[in-house]
Amino acid sequence: VSASPSTDTTDEVMSSSLNKSNSSLLNRLFSSCNEDPKGSVHRAWGVSLLFLVFYFVLSIIEMVNLQKQGGSKALVLASIWVGLLHLILAILGTFILKRFPTSFAVGFLLGLLVVVANQNLILFGVFRGYPFGNPRTNHTFAGFAFCACCVMTFFALLLFHFKNELVIAPVDAKGAILGRSSTNMEDSTTAGDTAAAYQYHTAPGRASSTEPSVTSP
Repeated sequence: VSASPSTDTTDEVMSSSLNKSNSSLLNRLFSSCNEDPKGSVHRAWGVSLLFLVFYFVLSIIEMVNLQKQGGSKALVLASIWVGLLHLILAILGTFILKRFPTSFAVGFLLGLLVVVANQNLILFGVFRGYPFGNPRTNHTFAGFAFCACCVMTFFALLLFHFKNELVIAPVDAKGAILGRSSTNMEDSTTAGDTAAAYQYHTAPGRASSTEPSVTSP
């Protein structure tokens, strides 16, 4: 049984109205970033990097405390895995935003941010009420997991809102990378040619041959 045209039209109207409401909400939320969207995304990512690196260090401290005081081995593995995941996210996100912001790469980064943010929210609930180990360290780790979840959610919304200003074609991204490498090769070739020409003209045999000959009368 095929759907009626009126049903399809109603679904399209509802989806378009929902997209307009979401875009208007994000426009009001990030209205101060409209003048420099790309710079705003990069500055927000710089702040996020501080949280990611600090969370990596805190996860190592939490792992050591759990191992010393007989904590759960599963939570020891979870803490170190979360730290490594945040470190990978910091490196990968920086590469995507600075060097290769294609549509696929930005979409992959958005999905990874959402997954890691949800994982941090789960870790907040797990470590908040965990009675073993050092309670102060557990509460600090849980609280910072919640802060990281909020930071990543905010940055994911910002990146989603301004993704059109960041995304470039894969050909342009490869051309930019190849352009940098070719420029460096041209500079090195020019420097080598200049040095070779200088050595050629300052050679002793070349200098004597270029001197004017004097003939006796």
